[in-house]
Amino acid sequence: MSICLNVSPSCPAASAPDGLEGALRHRIAGLLLWGCIGLPFAAGAALAPAGAQVPPEKEAGWQSDVGGLRHFMGLRCPDQIGPFYRIKVLEGGANSLAGCIYTGRDGMTAVLRQHVQDTGRREAISFSRNYKAAGFEEVQLSGAASTGISFRTRSWTPTSLCETLWHFAGKDADFTLWLSYTLPTQQDEVGPAVTAFTQVLAQQN
Repeated sequence: MSICLNVSPSCPAASAPDGLEGALRHRIAGLLLWGCIGLPFAAGAALAPAGAQVPPEKEAGWQSDVGGLRHFMGLRCPDQIGPFYRIKVLEGGANSLAGCIYTGRDGMTAVLRQHVQDTGRREAISFSRNYKAAGFEEVQLSGAASTGISFRTRSWTPTSLCETLWHFAGKDADFTLWLSYTLPTQQDEVGPAVTAFTQVLAQQN
């Protein structure tokens, strides 16, 4: 499947509790803001490892696949993508057909989602509007993040928490990749992460 990258850049600032607990709350708040997860998951804050998640047959539309899970709408989520491990699968909605949450090194978090064809750009615009409405300032970043929409969601600590969304147009569906990471400590990990996930998208069938 051919994948085309279509995006516009950005990144904001806000204030909230510091420390690991505060960072986790911010990551979950970001997922809620984007509409990736529901309140039951947010309330459960602790992210379980892939092996401890609800069996795929109990997750609407998901079934076991070689080295991962596959949704009946076509999205395939491997158990591992680069240094990221799948920790949860997501049900679909109106335009978001299915998705998976992954965790990487030092709390780096990624969400891969499949959308109705030709709605990826609209999802990206909605993401940008929601973050701006929440008070985050859009910023330009370099490297792989420069092709996505980025917001700095924590700026009151020595490291900044940033969240970036990329959207992609596929042959039969659109996709988005949301990434949460800290700068400058994880700056060099963003590019390889995007490459790993886009390679997975290119292999969707």
